[in-house]
Amino acid sequence: MKKEYIIAYDCGTTALKTVLISSDGTVIGDARADNPLIQKEASWAEIEPAVIWGNICDTTKELVEKNEIDPKNVIGLVFVAHWKNIIPVDNKGNVLYNSIIWADARAAEQAKKLNDAAGFFVGTGQEYWPRLMWLKEKEPDIWKNTNRIMGLNTYLKWKATGAFVTEPSDDFIHSYNPKMQELYDKILEAAGLKEDLDKFPPIKPATDEVGKLNEQSAHEMGLVPGIPVFGGFGDLPAITVGTGCCRENMVHIYMGTSSWLVQLMRERRDNYSPQWFTFDKNFEAAMFSLQTGCMAFDWAVDQFYNAERKILGDDVFGLVDREVSETAPGSDGLIATHWLTGELPPLAKNAKALFLNVTSVHDRRHMVRAVMESVCYTHRNYLKTYEEKNGLKLSSIRVVGGGAASDVWMQMLADVLQVKVEVPESPRYTGAMGAYYCAMVGLGKIENYDAIYDAVRINKTFEPRSEYAETYEKMFDVYVKLYPALSGIYDELNGKY
Repeated sequence: MKKEYIIAYDCGTTALKTVLISSDGTVIGDARADNPLIQKEASWAEIEPAVIWGNICDTTKELVEKNEIDPKNVIGLVFVAHWKNIIPVDNKGNVLYNSIIWADARAAEQAKKLNDAAGFFVGTGQEYWPRLMWLKEKEPDIWKNTNRIMGLNTYLKWKATGAFVTEPSDDFIHSYNPKMQELYDKILEAAGLKEDLDKFPPIKPATDEVGKLNEQSAHEMGLVPGIPVFGGFGDLPAITVGTGCCRENMVHIYMGTSSWLVQLMRERRDNYSPQWFTFDKNFEAAMFSLQTGCMAFDWAVDQFYNAERKILGDDVFGLVDREVSETAPGSDGLIATHWLTGELPPLAKNAKALFLNVTSVHDRRHMVRAVMESVCYTHRNYLKTYEEKNGLKLSSIRVVGGGAASDVWMQMLADVLQVKVEVPESPRYTGAMGAYYCAMVGLGKIENYDAIYDAVRINKTFEPRSEYAETYEKMFDVYVKLYPALSGIYDELNGKY
């Protein structure tokens, strides 16, 4: 029986990971490339779409050649890309301006106009609609000549197939949800964009086939024409699908540079979670975010294991795990916060990291452990909100991302949450696995998203140790009191913002 493959493209803000996955869900290999960030001014953030597409082509060729596969055995392509890109394209297919990405905050002036006109807070200068307003106001010739406005996922599908179509998580013009559509209509009216709606792509489900790989793109990628290309999605729903937690009220935790706990719900709720994204036509996703997750851990390792990291490289993390495991849960009374760049509500952007209750007993092992525990405490606080407001109690939770590769951290998380932690196979490839499952549903080889939960292979489980419940209860109670106690001091030190 011939082997068949899916190629998943996980396009992050500054890096691309192209992953080859066999039809049975085994990761065969990957190829990577950097996506250079362009910052013409301090608050600006752009990428060049042609460079991203070139990286797509180069990594595909590398992957096919390195793994010696027959391109005829590739049965599906799926793109995962960061959301809220703005790519203007003329009627001849020319990109007229670099993609203005989600991290770009140039549109503060337009955001104020939009918030005033809407009569409610829509967003900052980093939000999608103010950036559209900026392009229309500041680059009128480009706007006039723009035939299509694409997100990055849309652009990549368009390059591959010629199809102009978006998917639910990256569409802020249309919605399957009548309440969301009503909100979008109000925002578009206030933004002065209602007359421009024909520039934006129609919406299709992520699992729909949008077209076949065309001849030119097949040649550029080292593949064969006619391979089905599926709708795909942004990184947030891709990771959600990769965990298999696609049913109502299911949650998962992602531990990457940033971190989050995500819950699927039928409708968005006011005053519930700091952020939301659309998952599909059935679900919205409540997103409880940490601006700094593994970023804080990496910072701590750089500070306290700097010499060893220079010698060992990434192998230093094994050393850190061993040394951290020598310290007691609760870090012998030492508590830290991971808020290096500030945090979202119920914390604040002006709240920064700290170490509290340091004594001569503590050394670098305790310092790193305390940072790791602080990430766990924030997730416990989010899980507490989930359980109290939904009347639900979890018996287990799936965790993915780079942080999930640390057995020490995962046991710590299980002990802090007092919930069993499950880590799927290849936790660093969860977004790519989400793309794989998307293609498998589109191909009819998996019935629907609901069936993915049982298809995900769990590699490791970590049972909570009851003997540490009391220690972590005490430390958690102190942790949640820190920001309320220090908010005035943060205002004094850093100003309110």
